[in-house]
Amino acid sequence: MRFRHILPQTVGLLLALLPWMAIGQEPLDTLALRNTFPLLTRFATADNLGNLYLITPQNAVEKYSPDGRLLTRYTNNRAGFASTVDATNPMKIIVWYADFRVVAFLDRNLTPLGELNLIQAGYPEVRTIASATDGNLWIYDEVAFQLRKISPEGTTLAESQRLNALLPERLPIESLRDDGSSVYAFAPDVGLLSFDAYAQFRYRQPIEGAKACIAAFERAACLTDSHLLLLDRLRLTERRLPLPPVMVAQKAPAWLAEGHLLVQNGARLEVWQWRN
Repeated sequence: MRFRHILPQTVGLLLALLPWMAIGQEPLDTLALRNTFPLLTRFATADNLGNLYLITPQNAVEKYSPDGRLLTRYTNNRAGFASTVDATNPMKIIVWYADFRVVAFLDRNLTPLGELNLIQAGYPEVRTIASATDGNLWIYDEVAFQLRKISPEGTTLAESQRLNALLPERLPIESLRDDGSSVYAFAPDVGLLSFDAYAQFRYRQPIEGAKACIAAFERAACLTDSHLLLLDRLRLTERRLPLPPVMVAQKAPAWLAEGHLLVQNGARLEVWQWRN
């Protein structure tokens, strides 16, 4: 008898709470705006802790906390204009100065650890670089058509087959990513290329309409003109998330990072996230 009286009250209470329980839970197939900061940048990325790394119009590299506090700054005008920052290893940040083919290695406080001039090291034609999880460096050598792992001193540690013998297309690799077991390379007209930890070619996955793409652990996030495309090779799933309107209507600059889409909306940097 006691439960007969309590049960209707409990059910009623749960029904009353359902709308409140749903507050703050975005649908799975959406991008969520997490923060907006009054920052202007030429490039932006984030590490796995949510810290932001920016290249300012004045050519400084700045690190911000997830709540937008400036933590530290690094400048190096001797190497030309900074192109990208790789923060996949928050303990060893790398900055790429593409014009002079210089790589700067920084610690988590953006204190310099050293530099590598790829031209002097024998790699004059390199478009992009990436941090290796073991502290070394990945490059794509466009002269030899090879993916290479090199040491911070420039010594080759591993190299792929000559990819022009495997793939008929020219390979203008625009981004690289090492997840510890695989290395992913992206070229817009070719798609996503996967290599093992020893730089040996595994597979190619064409991605129609992709302008930019990052991948790790057999999952990829790619930008098209109107969607963020999320691909999961293990689950054999594909999701399309509509982009923020400012990206579609005004072609606002945007950059992909781990779980983040960073959008320059006028003088504001917007931090968007999605659920994997």
